[in-house]
Amino acid sequence: MQQEIYYTYLLSFLVFVAVIVFLEGVYYTWRSIREEGSVKINKRLKALSAAGEEHKKALELLRKREMSNIPIINRMLIAIPRFHSLDRLLQQAAVELSVSRFILVQMLVFAVVLFPLMMLETVHTFVALLIAIPAGIFLPILYLMKKKQARSEAFIKQLPDALDYLARSLRAGNPFSASLKSLAAEMPDPIGTEFGITFEELNYGLEFEEALKNLASRTGSEEMNYFVTAVLIQRTTGGNLADMLNRLATIMRSRAATYREIKILSAEMRLSANVLVLLPFFVGGVMFLTSPGYIDILFTTTTGHFLILGQLAFMAVGYYIIRKMISFRV
Repeated sequence: MQQEIYYTYLLSFLVFVAVIVFLEGVYYTWRSIREEGSVKINKRLKALSAAGEEHKKALELLRKREMSNIPIINRMLIAIPRFHSLDRLLQQAAVELSVSRFILVQMLVFAVVLFPLMMLETVHTFVALLIAIPAGIFLPILYLMKKKQARSEAFIKQLPDALDYLARSLRAGNPFSASLKSLAAEMPDPIGTEFGITFEELNYGLEFEEALKNLASRTGSEEMNYFVTAVLIQRTTGGNLADMLNRLATIMRSRAATYREIKILSAEMRLSANVLVLLPFFVGGVMFLTSPGYIDILFTTTTGHFLILGQLAFMAVGYYIIRKMISFRV
């Protein structure tokens, strides 16, 4: 009887959270439709605040607008440094969500995963929470990391061509800032967008070195760090910047080709790692559907819970080791 009351309270709380998330999503959707101008201003602030501890005033203004539209929640989120990193990840992934909306997405994923598990009588509440909490937290973050990785790969692919474009523009007699402006207009996203932000920072009076460091910080790319370091050294010591950019573009193309070759050679091991991780879940799912009584002991006893936790931990360690074995620095 006491356990049924506990389930009733827990289910009531989860329904309450789901309703709040749904209403919040409807409200933000309605507000975004009505406030297109606000969205444009927000994007403009992103371009001006660019991304570092430098340019703090603009960054603080951006965070006040982005973290949440509710003042109390906004102040709470700003006070936690970890959410600043999440804000940066959202920008690097080019996902137009505020931190508060992203947290709502995490809560929604948590509810979507938890409710079906709670409906199954054979799944214990502890196991359901053990699955739903990590899923709600990490699945949206993994999506952001995938988006960031895809954008970073596109950026690295476009960067050598962008450096050649800058070199040709400099040889034609254009100053560096004008070359950046032309590059931002001619090149597609993400390379054009990032260099356009850098040009706007320079145009609005930010120091040259600071603007380039912001560019490297926003992209999080080693190739961009090489470019920024080379330009700053050339600016201090002198030399032919156009020739240096052409040589740097050649090195980046060779580096990208080496990465592609490594990826091809390690494809079999990556596939093996994915199969080894997914196979236990597939076999467990088939057994649960065909012979549910056979694995009930894992979900209904304390020993079974510890076995599940231990197995998940060993799988995570093994997957991490395999990924490190096929990760090479060029």
